[in-house]
Amino acid sequence: MFSCYLKMERRQSIKKDGTESKTPRYAVTAQAGYFKPLEALKNAKNEIVMYYQRNDKCNPNSTAETRLQCKGNINFSSIYFEGLKPGETLIGYGEPPQSKEFKGGKQNPFFDNRADGYLFVVEPGLNTIEILIVPQGRQLIRGYAAELADGQLNEALDELRKSAKGE
Repeated sequence: MFSCYLKMERRQSIKKDGTESKTPRYAVTAQAGYFKPLEALKNAKNEIVMYYQRNDKCNPNSTAETRLQCKGNINFSSIYFEGLKPGETLIGYGEPPQSKEFKGGKQNPFFDNRADGYLFVVEPGLNTIEILIVPQGRQLIRGYAAELADGQLNEALDELRKSAKGE
């Protein structure tokens, strides 16, 4: 059901002027499975780093509250949350960018996977974000998110967590 699992942990982000950035920075610390577009997101240290941003600060027209941004200003996905309850794990869903090219003519590394869907498990303190890639799952991703929230996918998620290898 899932082609790839990523566990990302919050890391300190220091700006060039030496101050700490207010935008949370996450690095992939464990992975199970493979998702080819991730290769294009690796930095010089061979790490996958994403930034958790509020959309009202970067795209006021978006219906999603948050998004994950990667190197080169690539939007990994908007994250849609439903049924938020303070203090509980957040379950969200999203999808890859759909356009073949980004502004400025830059190629979209997710284009060949635009039919996939993403599920997000975000711990209440925002210290850990888990991403599940659902191949060809874009059209049904809201249903998968509901199944995940209801505990129907707990066994599959636990298996992925056990098989994930540290980066």
